[in-house]
Amino acid sequence: MGKNKLYANMATARFKDLIKALSDLEHVDRQRMSSSGKKYLDDIWQLLSQPTYTEIQESKKINKENLDKE
Repeated sequence: MGKNKLYANMATARFKDLIKALSDLEHVDRQRMSSSGKKYLDDIWQLLSQPTYTEIQESKKINKENLDKE
């Protein structure tokens, strides 16, 4: 049996609260997390169709470089 892709309903308040709670957790505890913990959190972000910590950091770096060029 094939896997059914789940789609999060991003319009709900509960989804927004979940994203905020995960974001807060990552902001506060990422440096203390084991590599496995970081991997699990990245997997959760991907399941929710959200960017991972690394993707956000890379985007910030690119944006900063582009601003510096201007």
